[in-house]
Amino acid sequence: MSSMDKAENVKEQYRDDSNLSIRIKLHAKHSTNKQGLNPWLFEKYSFFEGCRILELGCGNGEQWQNRIPKLPESCMLVLSDLSEGMVKTVWEKYSGCKNFLALQSDIQKLPFPQSCFDVIIANYMLYHVPDLPKALSEVKRVLKNGGTFYAATNGNGGMRTFLLNAFRQVHPNLETAFGKTYSFNLQNGREILSEYFDTVQRCDYEDSLAITDTQDLIDWLKSTISISTYREEHLDKLFVYFEEIRKREGVICIPKETGLFICR
Repeated sequence: MSSMDKAENVKEQYRDDSNLSIRIKLHAKHSTNKQGLNPWLFEKYSFFEGCRILELGCGNGEQWQNRIPKLPESCMLVLSDLSEGMVKTVWEKYSGCKNFLALQSDIQKLPFPQSCFDVIIANYMLYHVPDLPKALSEVKRVLKNGGTFYAATNGNGGMRTFLLNAFRQVHPNLETAFGKTYSFNLQNGREILSEYFDTVQRCDYEDSLAITDTQDLIDWLKSTISISTYREEHLDKLFVYFEEIRKREGVICIPKETGLFICR
């Protein structure tokens, strides 16, 4: 099991939304695709009147900001997360919305009856799950016949490869989480999901980072420390390395590899 899906590391990372907010900030501020990931995702989602929607691993519920009131008539939205802190944050944000519920739950043991939801969403969280087959069996169990499962994830290239190369330049003897592959990624996702769903469509979101403030990247790295083997003191040399790139090229260009699987 990699450091990314050890239960204690996941709980530490997401006990509240502080780390997640730092990561969201980096992408919101420096992404080159100005459409934004969340608007793109909502173009892909298909909701209808009376739709029952479940999001697993909802985090701080950022993607639903200003969108819950716009759902079709009589929709029911359930936002769930393993972290009690995240669920509390979501309640505080959206408790005034009707047809909304937030609860703490584990994707590996969902507290819902069979065939309960029309749509289930699991974004950037399946690679944290210790027992992925058990989790996907649970998703299939609570999804209605003919329902849709949306799962966004990253690829094993993009930002991870860029950061791994940076660590090798600056700290050649330091092992980092960026050298490990995601257990669920764009490359293997279709094969994994096809075991549970009849049709699996992959949609790629074209994007990259153009970072003009080196400290934003260092803050992002700090937010990942509890799932990595490096420590905060390793970041001083990395700041110098990235800052030299920024001064030389005017910007730190980092590729991204991310997308969405649509399963029915």
